[in-house]
Amino acid sequence: MLTSLNTLKLHSEKLDKLVDQLDNEFPWQPVHPKEPIESIMYRAGQDNVIRRLKQLLDEENNVSI
Repeated sequence: MLTSLNTLKLHSEKLDKLVDQLDNEFPWQPVHPKEPIESIMYRAGQDNVIRRLKQLLDEENNVSI
């Protein structure tokens, strides 16, 4: 089955919007010394997911067909 470039572009645009939305909803915040370690770890996990998605998008955009 062939996938058209327009379909790939549509999926990429939706993923771009999702990553932007996640980045806005879960922005990076500095760690406070009195913050519980569980909270720090939870937020770090959120940040790692967003950064990984951005990395995947960058890799996808750098692939030539």
